[in-house]
Amino acid sequence: MTTDLPEMVIDPAAAGFDGGVLAPVPVTDAARRVLAFCTEPRSGWVTYHLAARSTRASGLFDQVTTWSLLYANALAGRVDIEDVAGFSRDRRRDFAARVAAVPEDTDLHTMDDDGVATVVDLCHFGYHGVWGPKITKVAALYRPHAVPVLDGHVAEVFGFNREGFSSKARQHGLDRRERIDKVVRALAIWIRIHRAEIAALRDAVTPTVPEIHDLPDLQLIDIVLWTSQDDKPTYRRPGQGERWINRRVGQRVTAEELRPEPIPARSSHSLT
Repeated sequence: MTTDLPEMVIDPAAAGFDGGVLAPVPVTDAARRVLAFCTEPRSGWVTYHLAARSTRASGLFDQVTTWSLLYANALAGRVDIEDVAGFSRDRRRDFAARVAAVPEDTDLHTMDDDGVATVVDLCHFGYHGVWGPKITKVAALYRPHAVPVLDGHVAEVFGFNREGFSSKARQHGLDRRERIDKVVRALAIWIRIHRAEIAALRDAVTPTVPEIHDLPDLQLIDIVLWTSQDDKPTYRRPGQGERWINRRVGQRVTAEELRPEPIPARSSHSLT
């Protein structure tokens, strides 16, 4: 990775948040974290981003099924049997309608106010046990250019507690929908005004991880936010590993390795 990146920063506060947000992240630091994340075999880059990339082309995300909720587990969604059982037909239809309302292949930061409102409405979907973190990890697979993953780390980045997108209680005078709306719109503004920083970041990572070239800006910034917030606490949980900014760049995993390969599960007799 080149070390002569311009000293530009990616700064959540520039999108209108006052206090409690992640400090500005220099592009050089962001690139180190993204490279570590994308070459860590246990990160969501392999199980979520690369896997979804090929699977989406197969048409899997053209429909919503009983088990669609399980996709959230690719980003440690912790979906359990009660969550799947609660994903009833009526709820699946509601979720699918909200997905369909979001413009396909349209970047969040290029949407007009009505378009952003459809994203907020999709992120607000949920039911007992399945709120912001789980449902946005699924929704982002259906609309990767527009839907941010609203988990505990992202909530903390913007000054809310870890349950910021799940709890119905008000935080900073905002209810759950208002918090989602504020963060989604802030991300749209932030990406819009930081085009140079995002381009520099992408250029720095692409030589080592070519697949990053096609990753939507929103998902690239999500990796920066998540890894930067994960590096923030002084105490590291057992098994959490070294800070992302200090990790050595590992071996690249190619998109080809994650390409879906249908393998018949029928017996040889049924194939004749």
